[in-house]
Amino acid sequence: MSDKKELINEYKQRKITGGVFRVVNTMNDKYLLDYATDLQAKQNSFNFMVATNASFDYKMDKDWKEFGAQAFRFEVLDSLEKKKDQTQEQFIEDLKMLKGMWGERLGDVLKY
Repeated sequence: MSDKKELINEYKQRKITGGVFRVVNTMNDKYLLDYATDLQAKQNSFNFMVATNASFDYKMDKDWKEFGAQAFRFEVLDSLEKKKDQTQEQFIEDLKMLKGMWGERLGDVLKY
């Protein structure tokens, strides 16, 4: 029983790293820009989608079907560790601001 409590405690104490990422179509350089509160989970989701050839996002469906899953890559652009005293809402607001900064930097020309 104590092992279960220890595992739960470790899970609650783990560092949470969110950030801004983009999924790039290597055939035409179009990209999807987004943020995630857990970058590792989002990377795992992308890897699963590639392995099963399921489109990562509906905005990419046409190109995903045309070029195949292998034409896409996942890139972490910036990461941010959630502070212990930060609420989830505050963390999300910080990530949205970071995404906005990256959006300005990258521009909208090749955006999905």
